[in-house]
Amino acid sequence: MKKNKSDDKNKPQGRDGEKTVTGKKGKKERPKPRTPKEYARAFARWIWSAIVFFVVVFALRSSLADWNDVPSGSMQPTIVVGDRLFVNKLSYDLKVPFTLWRIARWDHPQRGDIVIWKHPTESTDWTGKTRLVKRVIGLPGDTIELRDYSHDPATPGMSKLVINGKELTYTPARKPDSTKGLLEPLPFQSLYQFYTENLGGVEHLVAFLPLAKSAKPAVDDHGNRLHDPWGNREWQGVIRSFGPFTVPEGAYFLMGDNRDQSRDCRYFDSIHYAIPEKHIVGRSSRVVFSLGDNWMPRGSRFFHEMP
Repeated sequence: MKKNKSDDKNKPQGRDGEKTVTGKKGKKERPKPRTPKEYARAFARWIWSAIVFFVVVFALRSSLADWNDVPSGSMQPTIVVGDRLFVNKLSYDLKVPFTLWRIARWDHPQRGDIVIWKHPTESTDWTGKTRLVKRVIGLPGDTIELRDYSHDPATPGMSKLVINGKELTYTPARKPDSTKGLLEPLPFQSLYQFYTENLGGVEHLVAFLPLAKSAKPAVDDHGNRLHDPWGNREWQGVIRSFGPFTVPEGAYFLMGDNRDQSRDCRYFDSIHYAIPEKHIVGRSSRVVFSLGDNWMPRGSRFFHEMP
């Protein structure tokens, strides 16, 4: 039986004149590429699909929800090194993906919230601004003070927060079981002192390290104050006395729960000791999972809720 030339003309045509193959149930399928040009077209289609997929995924992570790994012990014992936190980026507002431009806002950070934020000026690598996790201590308009009680034998290493003239209450506490053997620096983990701090109704643990020395300004051989690469003044030791300091409008005062091992707003004089609200990425209230040495999972930290 002779083949009718019109048969080829009637076959379904794909883009660029490629003939398509009709598979089972009438579904059109692309033929396998045979020439270098067809392979190039197929590869270009695959690359485009991959690009669209990754753009959508990262846009969702940028605006809706994300996770944050914790590389330091500044929030011990609430958060330990190796924890992976769930970050709700819709807690306070909605931003344009990959930017700090706000589309809508429905709430503001509250005292006691654990927030993830980007430092306005510091950048550590190609990924951009330094991303940190701290607790909200001072709201816009609050007056914040930190008083040194480290030399009192009853409270070794302690410093107490004073907010709007009222000193917070501290109750002695023990180390939580979920952090056993995890606190850093490892040689000194048995020396930590723990207290329950009542932060405007939010009760959470804070840690102090009596071994740490109170801060003195770092100076060079000529007595000049030293500064880090971002313009912050360097200190030798821990800042246990601070303020009084009034938090500017539209900004927040943040600190770590590990008060003697946290680089927080006490040290950021280059940005006037407060973090603008637009730099707050989102809020976290739960550890999703945690990995220890050699990427071994820590079951006791999975889905751990943070006060």
